[in-house]
Amino acid sequence: MDSKSKSQARAKDRISELPDAVLCHILSFLPTKCTFKTSILSTRWKNIWASVPNLDFSDEATSDKTRFLAFVDRLLFSPDSSGIQKFRLHCSSVDDFSHINSWICAAIQRNAVEVDLCVESDGQQIFELPKPLLTCKTLEVLQLDSNYVINLPTTGSFPTLRSLHVTVNSPDSDAMGTLISYCPVLENLTIDGTLGDHVLNVSVSVAELKSLRIRLRSTTDVLHDAHNFLINAPKIEYLDIEEDILSNYKLENAKSLVKAHARVSDNYTIRGHDFNRATALMSTISSVKYLSLSATHLEDLCLPTFGNLCQLKLIAYYSNYWDVPEFLERLPNLEYFVFEYKVIIIGGVPEYECIQTVSVPMCLTSHLKTISIRGMEGLPHDLELLKYLLKNVEFM
Repeated sequence: MDSKSKSQARAKDRISELPDAVLCHILSFLPTKCTFKTSILSTRWKNIWASVPNLDFSDEATSDKTRFLAFVDRLLFSPDSSGIQKFRLHCSSVDDFSHINSWICAAIQRNAVEVDLCVESDGQQIFELPKPLLTCKTLEVLQLDSNYVINLPTTGSFPTLRSLHVTVNSPDSDAMGTLISYCPVLENLTIDGTLGDHVLNVSVSVAELKSLRIRLRSTTDVLHDAHNFLINAPKIEYLDIEEDILSNYKLENAKSLVKAHARVSDNYTIRGHDFNRATALMSTISSVKYLSLSATHLEDLCLPTFGNLCQLKLIAYYSNYWDVPEFLERLPNLEYFVFEYKVIIIGGVPEYECIQTVSVPMCLTSHLKTISIRGMEGLPHDLELLKYLLKNVEFM
């Protein structure tokens, strides 16, 4: 092959030769603004953008609000447009809620399956979710980032919604509970956000719920009564709780729970606050097989026996190593153990002590297959734990 033929081979546009379906899939990972720009590449690309199933609009980097409105209008109301798989709309500067309302309704009319909304207001008014969104029969995934007014109809709300992720500031107990109760086939629920100084009492009662994540941060250092979560989910398999100030949790009909993640080292726990809430949570999830636990002082927790637990990841903050053997006593069937140590210096380094135990935990001699230890710095405490494990563990 001569040099000219080689140059032509290198210059050949192989991407444009791909089928439309493959090109649409590639473009679906790009923001819609970038997808639309591909229409000027060649005649081949002119109308590909209209068939991309994902629409992603954000005015974050837009200085011309009028131009942004016109751009979204053009793409959403284009006669060449097709159905929508995922519709993402994040607006911080659009104060004309009628435009946003029409965009969401247009996405619903095009049978959107996933909707991700973040509509920030000036504080004087809050965007009200349009009723077509609440009753959409194709919607399966909904993510709401910021507060909204939600006037739910008496029947037919979110009939096919399987995944809900809400991020809110100072949520209202009644509104939160009502929203959740109007999702009859919900399987995955994430509650994320910041809490005010009023106490939440939230009921999560969903027959089909399988996964629940609660990630809440406090906006105040003032100590107040704990928030309360009543969870009634007979099919729940996974529970993930991470809070600055641990709430009171009560689980009903949680026999299907298999995997849990919990952080029981909140700001007030570190200050020696009451450990009753953490202890109660541990008792609630004691039947799980897989547990990831972040804890401060294990010796302060009245831990139950985890009879089914086979895999544990323990993240210890400022925790003395001599608590670990006592904890392992409550894990008779443990097979995989990951221990991660993260030091938080509060009031100086703890005094060094030797691990002194009368008996060796059953899991170390009968079931344990793998131990992984992370975060050690070669301090006496580190060496003491290693010496204890090497002396007593008998891997299966």
